[in-house]
Amino acid sequence: MKNSDQNSTQLPAHGRGWIGGPAFDLFFFFGSGVIALAAGLLALQFPVVLVPLWLLWLWLVEGPHLIATWQRTYIDRQSWQQRSGLLLWSLLWMLPGPVLLFASWILGRPEPFLLFLGVAVVWSFHHGIRQYHGLLAIYQRLNGAARSASRIDSVFLHSMMWVSFVLFMFLHPENRRLLGLPLTMDMFSKLMVALLSGALVVGVVAWLWVFAQRCQQGVGLRPSFFVLVAVGVALFGFFVIGVREPILPYLTSTEQIFMAATVIGGTVHGLQYLGISFATSARRAAADTDSTSLSARLGKSPLLTYGIMVALSLLYLGLNLLRGASPVASPVVPGSNTAQVFLALYWGLFFHHYWIDQKIWRPSADSRLRAELGLSPA
Repeated sequence: MKNSDQNSTQLPAHGRGWIGGPAFDLFFFFGSGVIALAAGLLALQFPVVLVPLWLLWLWLVEGPHLIATWQRTYIDRQSWQQRSGLLLWSLLWMLPGPVLLFASWILGRPEPFLLFLGVAVVWSFHHGIRQYHGLLAIYQRLNGAARSASRIDSVFLHSMMWVSFVLFMFLHPENRRLLGLPLTMDMFSKLMVALLSGALVVGVVAWLWVFAQRCQQGVGLRPSFFVLVAVGVALFGFFVIGVREPILPYLTSTEQIFMAATVIGGTVHGLQYLGISFATSARRAAADTDSTSLSARLGKSPLLTYGIMVALSLLYLGLNLLRGASPVASPVVPGSNTAQVFLALYWGLFFHHYWIDQKIWRPSADSRLRAELGLSPA
């Protein structure tokens, strides 16, 4: 999701500072952090629940969030009229994974497919940050945040997320193995950890001081609390949960090792995406005069829409089992050729999702989206 248009800091007359309403926003955009925190603490206290939590997250949150993108595009008549080229050509993002996997098989070397997987991890994290940034920008517009405050929050969000990501890469032994670094930290690694930790502490302390000033002044608190949730969840996921993984002794692959941290970050990302999708779909449906429009019907019935998403998400759950991601009940051998084929297809779906998302969530270039977000009259 891209940054919203910030040419004006004036609060729209009908915005009221919320995207979907107080209770709606408190659940999807702020409460999602509390849910993720509870899931992480539960997994630490009772590790046996981790795999069930992961499977439920895939089924009830991750799959539906992926489907929400297709609902917003492929079944919306106006999207086809405006973006038919994007909707068709973006499907090519399904190809890089299988192509590079085939190249690895032909060459007898894992590097081409490993490069693809590395890009997938970085793009996934970047995608999550951009969604946070987009939602933050919407809250800044809806609450009339000053340009200086918006700039501070944006810089803090991006810098702390990336510093945390890189620091975690140096801290965890599994990451160090993937990077080809010695499992026992050498002088370079210790220096990097010290510098990154120092930057993280200084950044957090500086922003908390700014936050305290805002609390005293009583201004800009809603965007500030959103930043607090975003960065707080990342720090909790990386340095409270992530450093303790694998929580279960029988988790072996890299993805399984970081299962708990994935659930934490993915829960917040998925719920927030569902929230913004439901809110904008409802406004789109209210403005749609075509009674035969499937998109409008779904937009007017969020519970029915979510039920359909959950049903379809069983296919997504099956895809995860077929790629050998689950430590239990997997019908294929993890790392086998069959599992790698489904892994390539899995990431192809997400590459497509990332690419589509960065094109369709651009309020500054889309008047209909601005109205759906409450940033301007319909």
